[in-house]
Amino acid sequence: MKYRLSICIPTLNRGYYIGETLESIVSQWEDGVEVVIVDGGSTDNTEEVVNSYQKRFPDIRYVKKDSSGMKPSNEGFDRDCDQSVVLADGEYCWLMTDDDLLKPGALRKILSSVESDYAVVVANAEVMNSDFTELLVSKRPAILRDRIFERSEWSEFACTVGSHLTFVGAVIIKRHLWLSRNREKYYGSGFIHVGVIFDEPIAGRMLVTADPLVSIRFGNAQWTSRAFQIWMINWPSLIWSFASLPDTAKLGICPREPWRNLTTLLFNRALGMYSWREYQLFIDGHPASSAKKLLSRLIAMVPRVVLYIPARIYIRTMLSDSTYVLFNLKESWKKK
Repeated sequence: MKYRLSICIPTLNRGYYIGETLESIVSQWEDGVEVVIVDGGSTDNTEEVVNSYQKRFPDIRYVKKDSSGMKPSNEGFDRDCDQSVVLADGEYCWLMTDDDLLKPGALRKILSSVESDYAVVVANAEVMNSDFTELLVSKRPAILRDRIFERSEWSEFACTVGSHLTFVGAVIIKRHLWLSRNREKYYGSGFIHVGVIFDEPIAGRMLVTADPLVSIRFGNAQWTSRAFQIWMINWPSLIWSFASLPDTAKLGICPREPWRNLTTLLFNRALGMYSWREYQLFIDGHPASSAKKLLSRLIAMVPRVVLYIPARIYIRTMLSDSTYVLFNLKESWKKK
């Protein structure tokens, strides 16, 4: 293969951000690296920004789809992510996001790591606010040193990285492994990369880095309006669909039906993610006791202002990642 590593970026209308992402990559450019960008049909200046980098770095490839009828969606992301890997020429593919940043030295770390022939490398990440002025989470997953997992440690690997893999930019995977999987099965999930990894056990060794290699720009997702559906319905449904994982490993990642927990619903209501609309779409049709149905309806209708102070107290006293969650709560109120 011509390249050792392909950085694969699906994008849509990210002209304001993708230049920073590309700058964080080209500032540490190494031989044997290419960037493959699949644009789902941007109508902003994404193409112009990317072209300005292509003039200096010919190993950046850009493919743009027809913009007619295109909009941010789970299926659009999954298809574009898959296509970027199909088009790549690298032995390994790093499934990078279009608005986050590689930390200095990240490329060298990954190029060095793949020399050991891992099937998958999971890159640690830090979480920052949207303008990268405030650190919210110093590392995820919170491990002290690089971890190598063998095939026999498949369940432990899943528990260690499962929640972190909601972030696509964590995944560096052998291209032939990606292509060997039934990817179309996961179109529309919004997490094709997770489906590819957990569809069946991986035979090779897997590395999880302890040092953050990516800075995540928190609060900039294009799916914010669909947050309840994604985190309470789609994500747990995906995780619990994997026959390759025992139930104990699945439970270590997320509950099977988190929306059944009334405290979870209250917290989602405080964040503005749960309302009468979500109740009707995702909860009303499911079997539950009449009391739980009534409480779920009441939570959907309670004024958010009533929940703000209790939510802050809950976060400060009960949650270990309070800085991140408090920030999320505050930001959700700015968008009210």
